[in-house]
Amino acid sequence: MYSHLFLAGTFDGLHAGHRFLLTEAFRVGERVTIGLTSDGFVKKYKRKTANGKLKTFQRRKKVIEQWLKENNNHASIIPIDDPYEPAASMKDLDALIVTRENRKTGERINALRYALGVPQLTLIEVPMVEAQDGKPVSSTRLRNGEIDGNGRLIMPESMRIDLGKPLGNVLSGSAIDRAIQRSRGKVIITVGDVATKTLLDAGITPTLSIIDGKVGRKPFPEVVDRLQPQRVKPFEAKSGPGYISREAVMAIRSILNSPSPPLTLRGGMGGVTHRNVLLIDGEEDLLVLPAITHAPLGSVLYYGQPNEGLVEVIVTEQKKQQVLALLGKFT
Repeated sequence: MYSHLFLAGTFDGLHAGHRFLLTEAFRVGERVTIGLTSDGFVKKYKRKTANGKLKTFQRRKKVIEQWLKENNNHASIIPIDDPYEPAASMKDLDALIVTRENRKTGERINALRYALGVPQLTLIEVPMVEAQDGKPVSSTRLRNGEIDGNGRLIMPESMRIDLGKPLGNVLSGSAIDRAIQRSRGKVIITVGDVATKTLLDAGITPTLSIIDGKVGRKPFPEVVDRLQPQRVKPFEAKSGPGYISREAVMAIRSILNSPSPPLTLRGGMGGVTHRNVLLIDGEEDLLVLPAITHAPLGSVLYYGQPNEGLVEVIVTEQKKQQVLALLGKFT
């Protein structure tokens, strides 16, 4: 633990990245001082990135104070008018929180402290929090409407028509069984309880099943029960409706990057001995998109198309680019 830790920032919007920085500061610091950029600092140094939307010092300070209260933490919040002060001259500091983006500022602060004869600070580099699209969460992106404060990509109403179009071949009747049998031995992903049940009934356990335990907004426990072995819990995440959560995307990426091979059920209702199930608290429909982007080339994804049948998506580089273009329309 460090006796007195300093971190500085504008903290506009207090997004997931800010909250992670603060959490790390209190994890390693016995005493924490937060340098909050003043209105004068913003006017002088951040005019080009703020777009006139940045909140005042007092409003930003109140949001931090509320977070501190909710998390049972206490810190001194002081205004800062300079990128290097007062951290460069505070004698009782022993550590400074930095990120990859502002580490050079931390190094400059240490150079100034050396020149002043003040002990240098330990620079604690905290990783940037990624939004759902893999890019860092930032106040600029938040102000531009690209993400929300949790790094989630919000689906605009104008996209409903685009997302209503099937991303692959729509199968029905006997074509469903023929397609499923062709996919044996491949990485198979299902999104939705009905699509997953269709694969299970055909004797195939998907490499990844993304379900929410509902059909038509009504409870549908059958698939969860068939996929969840005794004493083994599935991955769980919140996501949707109308947004794609970072935690769901991280779970998808983790499962698809795991070394466990696809498994096949025996006897239709047999037990399953893996945890390749993502149970969504919310709605799983939009997770078709990140599932395709993180799926290995040549894998197969199935999801339901209302009133039409089962959609089969063969994952190719072209399909990934198509889906990335759709994700790029999220705001």
